[in-house]
Amino acid sequence: MDYTNNQIAGVLALSLVVGGCGGGSSSSGDDEDGVIDVPLPLAPVVVAGSIGIEANTRVDGDTADRLILTRSPLTEPQPLPVSFILAGYVSLDEDSRGTSDPFDDFPKDPEDSFRVPLVPGELVSLRTFLDDADGPAVTLELQRLDGAAVSSQTTDPVNNLFSASVSLPATENPGDYLVAVFPGPLDPRPARYVLEKTAGAQSAALNLDWPEHAFVPGRAIVTMSDSAGQQMAASSQLAGQAIRALGHQHWLMAMPASRMSTPSASGQDTLDWIDNLRQQPGVTSAVPDYIMSAQGPLDQPLYPKQWHYDLINLPAAWQLAAGGGSDVKVAVMDTGLFRDASGWHPDLAPNVVSPIPDGADFVSAEFDNDGTGGRDNDPRDPGNAAGDNVFHGTHVAGTVAASATTLLGGTGVAFGSELLPVRVLGEGGTGSSTDLIDAIRWVGGSIPVKADIINLSLGGLPEITALQDAITEAVSNGVIVVAAAGNQASSLSAYPAAAQGVFAVSAVDGGGNISSYSNFGPWIDLAAPGGDIRRDANLDGLADLVISASASLGVEGFEPDYAGLQGTSMAAPHVAGVFALMKSIKPDLNTVRLATWLADGRLTTPVPGGRSDALGFGVIDAAKAVLTAIDSPSVTILTASPAVVSLSSETRKSQDIELQVLGDQSQTVTVDPLIASPDWLDVSLSAAPPFSLTVNLNDQLPPGGPVRTTLQVKYTSDIPRELEIPVVAELVTDENVRDAGRHFVLLVNTEPNAQGQLESAAQVSMVAVNGTYQFSFRLDDGRISSFSDAPPGDYYLVAGTDLDNDGIICQAGEACAEYPVTGMREVITIDENTDLTGISMSTSYSRPTISAATPDVLPRPGFTGYKLKTPQPASEIAPKTIGAER
Repeated sequence: MDYTNNQIAGVLALSLVVGGCGGGSSSSGDDEDGVIDVPLPLAPVVVAGSIGIEANTRVDGDTADRLILTRSPLTEPQPLPVSFILAGYVSLDEDSRGTSDPFDDFPKDPEDSFRVPLVPGELVSLRTFLDDADGPAVTLELQRLDGAAVSSQTTDPVNNLFSASVSLPATENPGDYLVAVFPGPLDPRPARYVLEKTAGAQSAALNLDWPEHAFVPGRAIVTMSDSAGQQMAASSQLAGQAIRALGHQHWLMAMPASRMSTPSASGQDTLDWIDNLRQQPGVTSAVPDYIMSAQGPLDQPLYPKQWHYDLINLPAAWQLAAGGGSDVKVAVMDTGLFRDASGWHPDLAPNVVSPIPDGADFVSAEFDNDGTGGRDNDPRDPGNAAGDNVFHGTHVAGTVAASATTLLGGTGVAFGSELLPVRVLGEGGTGSSTDLIDAIRWVGGSIPVKADIINLSLGGLPEITALQDAITEAVSNGVIVVAAAGNQASSLSAYPAAAQGVFAVSAVDGGGNISSYSNFGPWIDLAAPGGDIRRDANLDGLADLVISASASLGVEGFEPDYAGLQGTSMAAPHVAGVFALMKSIKPDLNTVRLATWLADGRLTTPVPGGRSDALGFGVIDAAKAVLTAIDSPSVTILTASPAVVSLSSETRKSQDIELQVLGDQSQTVTVDPLIASPDWLDVSLSAAPPFSLTVNLNDQLPPGGPVRTTLQVKYTSDIPRELEIPVVAELVTDENVRDAGRHFVLLVNTEPNAQGQLESAAQVSMVAVNGTYQFSFRLDDGRISSFSDAPPGDYYLVAGTDLDNDGIICQAGEACAEYPVTGMREVITIDENTDLTGISMSTSYSRPTISAATPDVLPRPGFTGYKLKTPQPASEIAPKTIGAER
């Protein structure tokens, strides 16, 4: 490509903004942006690294920032893979936002069209975003390849989210279809959107907005040094009032009314007050009194099938522990239990401890919904005053300890255990962290403890020292604590599950795969069935929901019933119930012994490498776990570990399956070597005991989504038996084609500008190459500075897309990365001694929940993104010299 001198001058003005790795290049020619790199004297590189992209990520091919550069909208449907998350831009008109900023212009893009492979039942979901309070009217339409409409929906606000979805009807054939996104005719505003599809499933619930973690305004949990804490009860220091002691030098504090400017500003006033508290002598920690919530959905259908017990080998475990957990008490800290005029839910009533100790309701007045106005002795779940009633605590308790003594027919994992209901969640399944702290100390803070096991199917908290201390005290007194990992599909630590001494449980579907919503990360200990309404991974023709005790509305009010729910809330009580079975056999079982057995692989199905961030040390295997706790079993059966096999061409092409003989080892077991399998799966059986299977994907695995089969292993012990092993496999081809769009990488001033924005001091931009972005910054040493040269100072290192060309990156619906972890940015100092050249970051459209990797992390209310550095006015740039991206 040839350029005139005048054209080169025009391109230079733009290349300082959108050039590959900045103005320090020593070569010339076309870069990835289709512009010329102009040689500049080299200053030292002080910051450099790479940015990886979340799996299945794609970007709309004609976003506003690309249209501004190329003036070339797409004319053909953009092909997408079987699973994807894509961010895009549409606008009915082209215009200016009314300022002189060159980022002000937005181009016209009246429709985006995508070619998507679909099978009946698969769902494509859309979320839209505007900076205004109201959302844009955007239509999502599913079409056949000839353009004939199949289904259509316009974004409608549900729970303050502007969303729409389309599904391929059962009457349609599998194949490629068109998915179109276009703005409504009466809404010309430019809109960002995120389009998402998961192969073989409904779309996942994604966290696409920056979190503003809920907390109780005007309250804080303050930790004092020993000397300062001794005076706290009678002190008026810290410009606050001590409400009550939480133990271990932790105090619940109230903010003076004089510090609250207006009721609407109470949230930010609270954060400012807490920030001030942290600076006071004697204060070692100060955090908000965060609001927790039940870790399950509020509306799911009922399915009378408890597949989740077979998945964890529970029937075999019941044969080994016939008492069902007798003489073990499990405290379920939740919304309470359903009770009507006849008493507790009939499948729970036989196991509810009697009498319930005084003080079992810890819900404070601001969250209470049982009509008593605060804490009392009655842990009854009254249901919600508004919205659907799911009786969350009843459902969780039923998974632990339903007795199956009525015609309702359900049962719990530890059907013979004792159930202690402890109410800590009120209206809408929410409560305060201080209520939870008090409840844990009530159960396990003194000897004798009130329960052997605590189940916490709740979360949404950051790390709180007072909460950790309460848990540590209970564990030291012999209490085993199990908690739900959370439903944000995030790797960031969620509490109380991530607390020390707690068994953090992630959720899996009917195929043993991590559920689409489940949290994951190095803090996960193990997994259990939590269900996934988006999947039928066990091929039973029903959505993978966990069935347990609940209540439904009858003629005379709510009546006992069973319901299907999903969530890590449903996973945790499976583990708590298995631990109860184990403790009934081995009364001295404690957290340390369980943790040791878990790490040794004696409680779960194995995972590659011994553990994974998704499943921890594996999915709980009830039979294997109970056998670990028993000395002299008398039943002989064959089980598979893992019980369900999940294979992928990208992550796991082969799986070894151990066929374990459980029970009486003196019994001879013979296995039929003939095992039928589909063409895409190779299966081999070991010739002699100990028996094992090896399954391998071969080149005949069909593309286009997950495929499933069931291996049938026939064997004989005392009688002929059959073992079924479900296998799920998928061909993945996502490795090097991930693309989150043109990324601006910024060194951002840590102090806001006059408009309250965090603004770029140095920036570069680039497109993805082989699924990654590479960037570097040089020190501004006074020679020839450019957009990519950083003056000495303190900065945040961030990156993201500007899909709507408004000069702000990292808005909802745009990709974002922050150093070192998105949502937990840290200040870096740039000077002549700086050498940060091995940085690795990750970018995605999703947003983290508040992490507790540092105890001082606070919510980020009102955050809207990072302001780009203003380039030369567009009128000074020769548009014809800008080449199309390659």
